[in-house]
Amino acid sequence: MALQAELNDIDKGQHGAEWICGSYQCRNFEGWFQQREMGEGNWQFVIIGFGINDCSVYRVNQSGALYEQVVPIDEQDRITIGRRKYGRDNWYH
Repeated sequence: MALQAELNDIDKGQHGAEWICGSYQCRNFEGWFQQREMGEGNWQFVIIGFGINDCSVYRVNQSGALYEQVVPIDEQDRITIGRRKYGRDNWYH
């Protein structure tokens, strides 16, 4: 019961917030949602779907809720988040 209370107290809307959801460790990275399985490996952005030259990625709003934002993806499968490119090791679909 105490662990559940601690999880409810997490302000997911704040940069750097981390929480557990099932077997995933999740975090707010500058307003972008990232996860990694069992707390190991690279933090990964979560892609919901693909367009021709873009994709939809989860973000975290100030109240901690997830929403989608479209970002570019290039021919080398790199997504652009905040003027920085991230390859396949840093995103999950």
